Amino acid sequence: MKRLNLIVKAAIFFLALSSIVLAQEPAPPAAKPAGPTVQLSLIVTDSKNKSLNQVSKDDVHVIEDKVEQRVLSIAPDERPVDLVLAIDSSNSLRSLMRAVFETAALIVVNRRPEDEILLMRFISSDKIEKLTDFTRDGDALMAGLKAITIEGGQSAVIDALYVGAGVFADFKKASPDRRKVVVIVTDGEDRNSVYKQEALVKKLHQSDVQVFALGLVTELDRESGLVSKSPRDKAEKLLRTVTEETGGRAFFPRNRTELLDSMTQIINDLRGQFRLTYQSSNGEKKGFRNVEVKLISPSGEKRKAIVPRGYEAK
Repeated sequence: MKRLNLIVKAAIFFLALSSIVLAQEPAPPAAKPAGPTVQLSLIVTDSKNKSLNQVSKDDVHVIEDKVEQRVLSIAPDERPVDLVLAIDSSNSLRSLMRAVFETAALIVVNRRPEDEILLMRFISSDKIEKLTDFTRDGDALMAGLKAITIEGGQSAVIDALYVGAGVFADFKKASPDRRKVVVIVTDGEDRNSVYKQEALVKKLHQSDVQVFALGLVTELDRESGLVSKSPRDKAEKLLRTVTEETGGRAFFPRNRTELLDSMTQIINDLRGQFRLTYQSSNGEKKGFRNVEVKLISPSGEKRKAIVPRGYEAK
């Protein structure tokens, strides 16, 4: 009987000890809340830098802040476009204005019935002017193009893009059901902007504006200093940076034929791009999230995915 009592006491002791140990073990971590459903523009190009109109969801891998995400869908982006067409009217483009007019007219003529275009010209920071409001009226847009005049002044490319991104906020039809695009035609040499490039990039991300650029840089000086890049290199870097940040593209045509071809490619990009939707796994981080898209090519064909560099999580 005494031996039985000892066994019972020992069992009670070990049970009590086990409960203490279990109580001290940390609770399993709580599951992270689901993140937002993210939608981004996607342009797919081939080895010749031409946009493609077909891509499989299985070939697309999305990485957000270095973590792969689950792609929900990829579909042609057929939403109407609200487009700001910004034309550099500084004296440096005087010899190219006829070709610029022909090029700008292409985007007017090829707009779709639901697309709306706002025409803007710019020189310096105090000479950024709307020539039309957003409109579907082709005659009004062509008249606005013909009214563009060349003036002397220090080009404010960054400020023009900043103002262009801001006009969408006042447009009554700005909504997720419509795309916001700025197409800028310029030599890209910024000489007189008030805003800095970093502020412009932040504005474009927050406004969800896609930028395409035609950089007419052939007349810019190629010579660089001992510690600085050439004006041409600076102009190309600015336009590439802004367009890449927003999922658009920059073209640097060398003659009239290439200029018209570049605008045709921009029109194809606008009509042939995709809307990529994925489920973010991060429901906690606020602010900017970096996004990268990689393409698998089963056939070995060289393809490139062009998307915004990220988005603002609120």
